[in-house]
Amino acid sequence: MLRLADACGGCYSARMNKTLVLWWGWIVVFLVGCAGPGARSFRPLGRDWVPSRVAVASFENRTGFEGQWRLGSGMADLLVSELVATRNFVVLERIQLGTVVDEITRQRQGFFRREGKVDEGRLDNAQYLIRGVITDFSQTSGGELWMRIQRWFIGGRGYTARVSLTLTIVDVETGTIIDSVQSSGRARAREAYAQANYAGIEFGGRAFFQTPLGQATSKAIRDGLRGIRQRMPRVSWEPMIADVQGARLVINGGRHRGVRVGQVYRVRGQGKRVTDPLTGDLLDMLPGPIVGEIEIVEVRDNISIGERISGHVLERGQTLERVQASRRVPSIHN
Repeated sequence: MLRLADACGGCYSARMNKTLVLWWGWIVVFLVGCAGPGARSFRPLGRDWVPSRVAVASFENRTGFEGQWRLGSGMADLLVSELVATRNFVVLERIQLGTVVDEITRQRQGFFRREGKVDEGRLDNAQYLIRGVITDFSQTSGGELWMRIQRWFIGGRGYTARVSLTLTIVDVETGTIIDSVQSSGRARAREAYAQANYAGIEFGGRAFFQTPLGQATSKAIRDGLRGIRQRMPRVSWEPMIADVQGARLVINGGRHRGVRVGQVYRVRGQGKRVTDPLTGDLLDMLPGPIVGEIEIVEVRDNISIGERISGHVLERGQTLERVQASRRVPSIHN
């Protein structure tokens, strides 16, 4: 009987050990997955689209939260990081732009060598500004807690955190509000740590995203990012003359834009903007007159080289219109 009891106890112990191993394995997987917002897998933009140039302003905190974190700049930094990770946008610095300008100004001084100085007048312009408002950043308690791990508790009902954001997309040229995105995130006890000591935890750090508020923040940012991508106006790529070198012309697209040797393009002069006489809104852009034709003779990764077939006044900024039936003809330099 003693041996049987020992055997049964051994079986029970083995089952318990196996259960604990599986449980701890689940915890490890969970913790790794909670390290941060993590950029959602967005498809890269197709070759017919140009990434929108966007800037993110510091968020306004309307929650009444007055804890250890600066939610306005911290939340904006998280959104910037996620926008960059999608590779769907060109994200421009605005919150710390003064630091960049200070460095450009500093390089003018005679203390620094001439080599490597940046050119002035090259800071990029934003097409769209994203401003945010934090409307909820709270954590409520209730229920029982169990399984303590160091300073943390993992449990069933425990604490629930909520984070809500309002993201507004503004057209910089006109000041028009393009769209508004409402996003939110909630973390319950069964999904995240139920209770945490937030002292010493930095906003946006790994430890932060292992708390209920961190998990809720991560979900709200991801939700907002998805909405921004869906509602941000898209700009289609348009072939244009980037430079003129005699009879040869440099085109602003290469292999990555699907340009091929032998393609023929019509060259159009400057178009005309048509605005509403009542409101001043842009109604349409009328195409300019055809002023010549070029043929692509060389293609590189980001640019192509074309030769003039016809036309006299070909210059930088003129748009190109592909002739569907490409043809190989001798170059005519008029």
